[in-house]
Amino acid sequence: MNVLFGSPLGALLAKPWVDRVGLFGLRRWYLPLSRLWAAANAAAEDAGRFRDEIGAPLPAFWSAPRLRALLDRNARARREAEAARLAWETVIFGEAAAGADPGQLDRRRRLGATRHLATRGWFYPLLFPRRPPPARWRIDRPDLVARELGSMLVDPARLYVAPIDVGTIAVSHPFVKDGLREYWLRAPTPAARLRGRPGSEVFYARVVEPADGSPTDTLIFGSGLCLEFELLSVARDPGARLAAMGWRVIEPVSPYHGLRAMPGYYGGEPFFAAGPTSSIDLIAGQAIESALLIAWSRLRFGGKVALAGISMTSFVAQQAASYCHLWPAEARPDAAMLISHSGRIEDVTFGGALSVMLGLDRALADAGWSREALVRLSRTIDPAAAPALPPSHIVSVLGETDRWVPYCDGLEVARRWNLPEANIFSYRLGHLGMPVQLTRDARPFVRLKQVLAASS
Repeated sequence: MNVLFGSPLGALLAKPWVDRVGLFGLRRWYLPLSRLWAAANAAAEDAGRFRDEIGAPLPAFWSAPRLRALLDRNARARREAEAARLAWETVIFGEAAAGADPGQLDRRRRLGATRHLATRGWFYPLLFPRRPPPARWRIDRPDLVARELGSMLVDPARLYVAPIDVGTIAVSHPFVKDGLREYWLRAPTPAARLRGRPGSEVFYARVVEPADGSPTDTLIFGSGLCLEFELLSVARDPGARLAAMGWRVIEPVSPYHGLRAMPGYYGGEPFFAAGPTSSIDLIAGQAIESALLIAWSRLRFGGKVALAGISMTSFVAQQAASYCHLWPAEARPDAAMLISHSGRIEDVTFGGALSVMLGLDRALADAGWSREALVRLSRTIDPAAAPALPPSHIVSVLGETDRWVPYCDGLEVARRWNLPEANIFSYRLGHLGMPVQLTRDARPFVRLKQVLAASS
């Protein structure tokens, strides 16, 4: 993959047209297949429940016996993936079993998870003649949200206050592969609201670092919506690539994704499908979890700690930069990098190409949300008027043709926060081209290293 992204073909992938093609593929195939797959996971071998779960009628020729055969195959793949995960977690976080190889258990876990993720393709015939909706919508009612969040709507800072106890973090047994040491962290989430989200009560993060112990700087790097790298069997993932650049990399697993997926949903789906409180809980909750990781990193390694996020987790990093003054000094990042970020969540919701394609704007309107009401709610996850971090410690990376997370709003944040020009990177590309571009051009990460070196 690195060879591909670094080639002339990779240059073609880091272009605006990729967003249009990606949006088409998501709408036509990936999201409908994911909804069918999540319905199958919830239904197990029950064909009747599967029909209820998908939210759309199936043709009569899909009889119960035919559906059960398909569901049985998926259920077997799911059971194998769950067994591999249980064996992995039991050994790496427990007393090392005699002869157990954490690296081999991790490979088995990833292989089982990848095979189960790939069973989405088995449901392709069910896309015709009518595709299911892209999400299982469970939108909150405005009056219930007002009562539930109460004073937090008046004072958003209250969302970002939580006890930070590094003693809650368990560290797994490590393994070494291709010159990189890898291990995992696990803890009860310190975010109270996430403890009420099934599947997200426990927090996981992967640590990847050069085995020679050379890194002095730690980079906590969040991922994007519906991306679950910790479940995939790949030769070179983003964490390994960044570790090869000399970083110690910590990759938190976002709520509702991967190891923290919510039962009955595909990875990332609740972020938009159970909104708007699900979005608030992820962004504020993962910001608090980031504070825990920062404090743990300082205690364990010393050195400087940077927090970065791309797309969905750019909001996490943005909110950490806004509210980290509420946390103990050891839990505050030395620097932050915001990639494909935006300053107005309501613009992402009502004007972003991905949200419109999903039908999120319509789902919110159907549940009684006006744009004005969402603007008031969005104050809880929109960036503060000024950052708590010094502007010189924040790096912004934007795609000029990004319509998924609108570029202009991200640039407005960078200008309003008075970031130095040397800390602002703009590329002539869209949302999906950004990961390819950052593989081809390491300048933003070089700049982040310079910012850390200059920070006091």
